Amino acid sequence: MTGSLHSLLEWTEKTVAEEIAAADALICRAAPPPVPGTRIILVPADESESTLCEVVRLRPFALALMDCRSGADVQRLDVLLSVAEAIEGVESGTTRILAWTDGLLPGPFDDAGFHGKSARLCGLVWDWRPLARFLGASRCRDDHGGWTPTFASARAVTLMSAKAAGVSAYEVAEGSGDLSADCRHARADGFDGRVATEAGQIAIINRAFAPPV
Repeated sequence: MTGSLHSLLEWTEKTVAEEIAAADALICRAAPPPVPGTRIILVPADESESTLCEVVRLRPFALALMDCRSGADVQRLDVLLSVAEAIEGVESGTTRILAWTDGLLPGPFDDAGFHGKSARLCGLVWDWRPLARFLGASRCRDDHGGWTPTFASARAVTLMSAKAAGVSAYEVAEGSGDLSADCRHARADGFDGRVATEAGQIAIINRAFAPPV
């Protein structure tokens, strides 16, 4: 499991140094300027051999597997990373996988699920944004602030899938509503952390997911 990671920040060129320092890890679509001690989760442009070799050389904390729908997706990337690590002379299994999903997944203990598929898998991230696009949904919350049934179901399946696989569970934060309460509820539900998409969210996420004193 990713263990000590609770706040993950989607990095852009506008991300300020204070936010970088406060986040447990940065999610980057390109290698950012090196920041000593910062854990980087890279989003590769593609899964070509040359791209994955470059990723392996950078030694990120993990590689983000976007649009993940099953354990087979993780297994495929595991094999490709093994090839890249062999080419680059890197110990096999060094590069972790953080899988991103919209929550349209097989059952947690289904043969197509994530349990036992790869030792590289370190977590699942539930991202409600691609699910909203897939559904053509104009809302994901009800009038009381709770997830609407479809989103709640996808969220629950992602959480259970992560726990069944023995890895951390994360969800992408929203920019509206009471983020502090939302983070506390997410932790109480069993999530291990959140992905921040806006400046100012990191401090709130860190407070909500701080280890008990």
